[in-house]
Amino acid sequence: MTKILRLKDRLKLKIDDVTFKLAPLSHLQKQELAGCTKMQNGEEIFDLTRAQALYIKYSLKDIDGVEDYSGEKYELEFDGDVLTDDCVSEVFNLEQREKLNIAAWQLVQGVQELKDPVTGKPLEGVDLEVESGK
Repeated sequence: MTKILRLKDRLKLKIDDVTFKLAPLSHLQKQELAGCTKMQNGEEIFDLTRAQALYIKYSLKDIDGVEDYSGEKYELEFDGDVLTDDCVSEVFNLEQREKLNIAAWQLVQGVQELKDPVTGKPLEGVDLEVESGK
């Protein structure tokens, strides 16, 4: 049977010792990501970095396993129901950012088994679980 992610479901993405809770994107948010382009050498190309940042901005709802340098638990900052731009920048300073970016791009594509794009093997140190929003 085919399964569908509902917007109230959450994807629990564990990368090493950090857990990210992500929400599926709405159709309009996916459209915005698809429109991430930039001009390079007079040619319009897809801006993957911007698309990954938007994915995190819209989808990340909670984080666990991160603390700041004062020893306090790191808390995400929101503007409405999306992360602030500063918070997105801070998340991209995590040592897990490379695996997060790989996972984010694959999740946007609807992939539910995350793989290393070079080897095709499961992404090491990464687990994905769906939590029903019922």
